[in-house]
Amino acid sequence: MQINFKKYYQNLNFVSFLFMILPISFIIGNLAININIILLILYIFLYYKTQTFKIDLSFLDKLIILYFSYCLFVGVFNFFGDYISYGTYHHSYIAKTFLYLRFLLLYFAIKFIMYKNLLNIKYFIIVASLCSIFVCLDLTIQFIYGKDIFGYTSIDPRRHGGPFGDELIAGSYIQRFSIFVFFLFIIYPKNKISSKSLKISLSLFLFFLIFLGLIISGNRVPMFLFFLLFFISFAIIKETRKYLIPSFFILITSLYTFININQNIKHHLGHFNNQLVQFKEFFLTIVIKEKESIIIAEDYVAEINNKKIQIPNIYIKEFYSGYNSWKRNIFFGGGIKSFKINCPRSGNINCPSHPHNYYLEILSELGLIGAILIITIFFTIFKKILTKNLINKQKIIIPFFCLILIELFPLRTTGSFFTTGNATYFFLILSITISLVYFRKDKLN
Repeated sequence: MQINFKKYYQNLNFVSFLFMILPISFIIGNLAININIILLILYIFLYYKTQTFKIDLSFLDKLIILYFSYCLFVGVFNFFGDYISYGTYHHSYIAKTFLYLRFLLLYFAIKFIMYKNLLNIKYFIIVASLCSIFVCLDLTIQFIYGKDIFGYTSIDPRRHGGPFGDELIAGSYIQRFSIFVFFLFIIYPKNKISSKSLKISLSLFLFFLIFLGLIISGNRVPMFLFFLLFFISFAIIKETRKYLIPSFFILITSLYTFININQNIKHHLGHFNNQLVQFKEFFLTIVIKEKESIIIAEDYVAEINNKKIQIPNIYIKEFYSGYNSWKRNIFFGGGIKSFKINCPRSGNINCPSHPHNYYLEILSELGLIGAILIITIFFTIFKKILTKNLINKQKIIIPFFCLILIELFPLRTTGSFFTTGNATYFFLILSITISLVYFRKDKLN
């Protein structure tokens, strides 16, 4: 059969373009993300048709299919269960569940284009790196001049949104994509800068710029997760261990300087420490030691042995609401996006759109079985990476795997696991990582 190389080249360009602009779509917003992934899915499945279903399914692929099948089952089960119990149809159970299936298509679309060698990951990493640097520079401009390059002003003196406007998620974006900046020097050694001293200076400058962006953003959890991500990923690569001490020095010096010159940042970070202490006291006392404690609705205090303990932390209230909602249906949960419905039914007085923790949200909406499926997928990836020694053989897998590890870190506040942005990011990183686990290195650019 004769191969049309011109057509192949055109397909390669279009697929690579859709894929590599995903980091830009995350800056623009959910509409751009949805358009981007829908175009990618439609193009792959309409152009390649049945070819997309002819790749061999790995054990992890089957786990992914099982997970989405379970989500569909839980949605249908709760849709009819709600009518039997309350005489009301909540169409969100079905609508949100079916919409969520687009991420299953996204997973297999990305895996297909990687298997067919239609994708150069290097372009994605370069765009993600440039976008991270851009967000940090934009935040710095907003911090110094009061406005960023788009004219956005900060709505909070302690936090800045940069190109995200009123959405204060810049720190989360930097934490998710900035790690690729440093891996450009490691994964692609052919692009080495001729001067070793210039390379080191550039790496340390970029590290300072990224950390500066994290401080200015005011997103404290992403800043902590960046520390964790950076030290884990760089500690396991011998080429980067020499940067750990100077990088740690930059971290401490920058943090100390900003705390002392800016009272808003000092108060913001100090308050974070107080919240951590409150978390520890609440869960050790109420969730573990005193499971029968009573939460008094009027003042939102816990009553333990006739002693009232005030709960001032909003995140504790949200976490506790998620924990309480999960107890309604321990094994199967209430269905995707059911938290807003089931939270008031659980007697909670603080019912946001989600409990601000992935695991509590998954437990509440998919139950213990759903959480076990997610954890099984992660540990299967972890086991295969270790058994195949991929960290040494295929360094490109390190940033993607570390990002999954950080994304599933249990002791953190999060957005909703099932929203467009978070779900796209999770299954994007997941599909790339699994593809790197199974496909030969020579099939990946």
